[in-house]
Amino acid sequence: MTDDNQAMAARKGVGPATVIALVVLFAIGAFHWAWFVNYGDVSFRIHDWGQEHIYYSVLRQAINTGSLPFHMSMRFHQTDRFMSIPDTNYMPWVLLLPGMSAGRFIMVDLLILYAVGFAGCLLLMQKYGLSILSFALFFLIFNFNGHIVAHLAVGHTAWSGYFLLPFFFLFLLEMLEAGPARPTWLKLGFILFAMMLKGSFHLYTWCLMFLVFLAIFAYKHARVVIGAILVSAVLSAFKLIPAAYTLLGRQEKFIWSYPTFRDLIDAMITIRLESPERLRVWGNAGWWEFDMYVGLIGLAVLVYFGIVLRFSRREDLKDLKCGALDLPVVLMTLFSISYFHAFLTRVPIPLLRSERVATRFVLLPVITLALLSSLRLDRLLRRAGRNAKAWAVSIAALAAMALAFLDHSFLWSVSRLERITQLKVEPPVPGLITRDDPGYKLTVVVSILITVAGLATLAYMLLKPRLKRRTL
Repeated sequence: MTDDNQAMAARKGVGPATVIALVVLFAIGAFHWAWFVNYGDVSFRIHDWGQEHIYYSVLRQAINTGSLPFHMSMRFHQTDRFMSIPDTNYMPWVLLLPGMSAGRFIMVDLLILYAVGFAGCLLLMQKYGLSILSFALFFLIFNFNGHIVAHLAVGHTAWSGYFLLPFFFLFLLEMLEAGPARPTWLKLGFILFAMMLKGSFHLYTWCLMFLVFLAIFAYKHARVVIGAILVSAVLSAFKLIPAAYTLLGRQEKFIWSYPTFRDLIDAMITIRLESPERLRVWGNAGWWEFDMYVGLIGLAVLVYFGIVLRFSRREDLKDLKCGALDLPVVLMTLFSISYFHAFLTRVPIPLLRSERVATRFVLLPVITLALLSSLRLDRLLRRAGRNAKAWAVSIAALAAMALAFLDHSFLWSVSRLERITQLKVEPPVPGLITRDDPGYKLTVVVSILITVAGLATLAYMLLKPRLKRRTL
């Protein structure tokens, strides 16, 4: 986006009607997620919810005893070294855990991150001066697509770090527009660290892949990307180093991706719970690993506004081409289809080797296209001015999209899954144990010190310019 357009967007005020609409959208999303997880009343007896019960039981004991949870009384992910498991939640508000049930805390954690994500969406709206309709388009696809809904439904609560993605894209676009400015790579590095703090290890890996692809094909941004990755690695040392110490070299079994492009399209337009028969020959992955539902209207929006208009010669869309994002989007999509990623699970590249479910890679391309679609839709709506037909069609399409997302969420809601799924036995409650493991314990302590030193350095680098201005 050009400087003139950004300045114009920044000057544009937000009227009372827009504020009311934003409040309503936020309330709808907050209610949706509270209702979706049954207001925290979760049995932890279906799919992967038992794993979350184990994690939060250990964290509660660690907080109550004021000790580091080095080991637990059961093995999980083939280890009893709790602090080597990268998808555990260490957000500051985890200290609230002893005062509530695990289910209620998961709801609170989800709502906090949803609010943070909404704030990130608002910053994108402010930066580009989006109308409420253009904002609503991104809001709907980002918050209610099949990937995030289905994964949270089956107990993948680490996925709630997904709501940090608006900041990732905010800083990414800032990098593409501003060039190698220091604050950009610091901010990108910090948001990646926040994903790891939440336990969104997989999301962190996908974001790194996206950035690396961008740096390879838009090499003028390579310095910023490398800086962001290094910052995130130092800040995330407390998770990455113990995980590498314990889990490095472990072979993950590759779970097949979308066999064909047709299957990807099917996953984007079909509401279902079970994997169709044609996919079962490739393995036993549940449909939540394929679900990328955006609906027919959502798919049409992504194709037209996200892809077709990328190649438009219209002068008012020229600054929204964002060509640097083309190859990362294409490659991440290709990696999610057929066997393109399978060979990487056999190559000793730690982060890539851990990504055994390639269908997940398509998430970032979809969100990228959703964001670019909202920006381009906004331009066309502005050009249409007060054209009643254009606005009526947009409102009707968004309403239909919202209703389709509601149907999808109802099908996947946790309370419904518990009613229709054969319940497992009550999940175990592991305890903290003490045993000799000096190498691992030293690794944990050193990695925490690296993270603390990294945070202190980052704070100094960000505050130093302000301190200098005050002393002048």
